[in-house]
Amino acid sequence: MKRDSKEKESEEEKQVNSFAYDERIKKLANQPSEHSAIILAMELMVENLQTNIQHLTEHYEYVQQVRDRLLSDIQNNKRIYILASGRSAMVGQMFQTRLEHFGVECRFISNTMSVPRLKEEDSIIVVSGSGTTPIVKAMLETYLIYNPFVIVLTSYPQSLIGRLGDVTVKLKGRTKSDLNRRSRGLDSTLAPEGTAFEQVALAFLDGIIAELAVSLHRDEKSLSALHNQGV
Repeated sequence: MKRDSKEKESEEEKQVNSFAYDERIKKLANQPSEHSAIILAMELMVENLQTNIQHLTEHYEYVQQVRDRLLSDIQNNKRIYILASGRSAMVGQMFQTRLEHFGVECRFISNTMSVPRLKEEDSIIVVSGSGTTPIVKAMLETYLIYNPFVIVLTSYPQSLIGRLGDVTVKLKGRTKSDLNRRSRGLDSTLAPEGTAFEQVALAFLDGIIAELAVSLHRDEKSLSALHNQGV
């Protein structure tokens, strides 16, 4: 019986086991400190951010649409909802906190808690690197009956979720989908799964906050006035 279970070891388990012996990983572990995985990973993050800055500059019309919509929502006291899952959800929740500093009624949509019913033309911001996360797609489709304005941040604009956006902004970054098509290379170790996408999504959304603060003539003091106080 034990022999049978070993013979039935899944292909994925074999890949994981063999990956631990990848010569490139061994070599990386022996690099001098100035070329350590820490430094190389940070360089990879910066390189991806620079790539996205160039990309967004070339396609700034989509950035402007997001900025204009959120500015209008804030000025007209509209509710803004954020929808994401996994680590992308953490990025979305950080953005939610910043929007609340503007006095926005901002809610995070989750399958574990209820939120006020959407009104027509409320906004939903969806953060999904792959654009295919089943739970995100299912929840978004549930809310479409209320005719919200949908902003999607994804690496795949032509994905199922990407096509549902009224405005869809492409952010370049490796996501879980890439791992199904690429061999497990060194870059996978330095930026596992959707890390690159999540980093640029956070930077982009913080950039949106900066733009809104300038447009609404808000300084740090006025924003801090609505910041939750710790104990």
